[in-house]
Amino acid sequence: MPTGLIIYGMIILLILWIILEQKLLMTTRYTISSKKLPKQLNHTRFVLLADLHNRTFGKKNRRLLRRIHALAPDFIIAAGDMITKQAVSYPGSAYDLMEQLAGSYKIFYSYGNHEQRFERIGQLPVSERSPEQIKLYSTWVEYKNRLSQLGVVFLDNENIIYELKASKMKIAGVSLPSEYFIFHSHTDMEPGFLNKLMGESAEEQFQLLIAHNPVYFTDYADWGADLTLSGHIHGGMMRLPGIGGVISPQARFFPKYDSGHHTYQEKQMVVSRGLGSHSIMPRIFNIPELIEITLKRE
Repeated sequence: MPTGLIIYGMIILLILWIILEQKLLMTTRYTISSKKLPKQLNHTRFVLLADLHNRTFGKKNRRLLRRIHALAPDFIIAAGDMITKQAVSYPGSAYDLMEQLAGSYKIFYSYGNHEQRFERIGQLPVSERSPEQIKLYSTWVEYKNRLSQLGVVFLDNENIIYELKASKMKIAGVSLPSEYFIFHSHTDMEPGFLNKLMGESAEEQFQLLIAHNPVYFTDYADWGADLTLSGHIHGGMMRLPGIGGVISPQARFFPKYDSGHHTYQEKQMVVSRGLGSHSIMPRIFNIPELIEITLKRE
């Protein structure tokens, strides 16, 4: 068989696999131990969603919903980019998913860079917004208002106390400015910056932080996050065996925090490879990921 025909056939098979794997869904489980976790919260379980980008798994996300209901979490964390900045937020598949989940679970939702893009449009004078921006922003406002009415808790640089099982933990959500997401760039975080955004972390309660961009894990840990939950990197888009993710959304090769469980000075972080993709960002050998986390008192 001619070499060119073999190469052509391999390319076709790769394209078919890329299309197929976007329809697959895997569940990854982590157990996070902490001395600060109250005994009442031992074995608390929650689900981490990130980077859905309006994707669906089955009609109206039924496959994803069945998977989440089978896990029966105590609550749900949405770590940003559930929607896409180029598309309407409401109506949409991300809204449909959140609406159905809100009927059964408490949801804590922190912004990703796509949600923040809409928020920045809202900060512009109306006269400076394009017709397309006006349209997209209005659907974001509708999306957020409707979900808030259903009990979804949006955490935009906020740190709240969550009472669960006759105990308490603190859950914060950080929204980093746009310079922390610049293409092919890195912005260092100044000491005390997170305190200015969210106030001080908890000393007594277990502190959970939802931070879409995992690059700043050590800064989150120094702030006081016992467990950071992130996404954004899309697993490095293409994953290679023994190497991991190849490139980040900021076009940085072989990102350190592409996925998985990480530790730093007794602080921990879990990074989701995400559920979807957008624009020209492919997923290759990178099956969409749903994460279940069990908290354990050390």
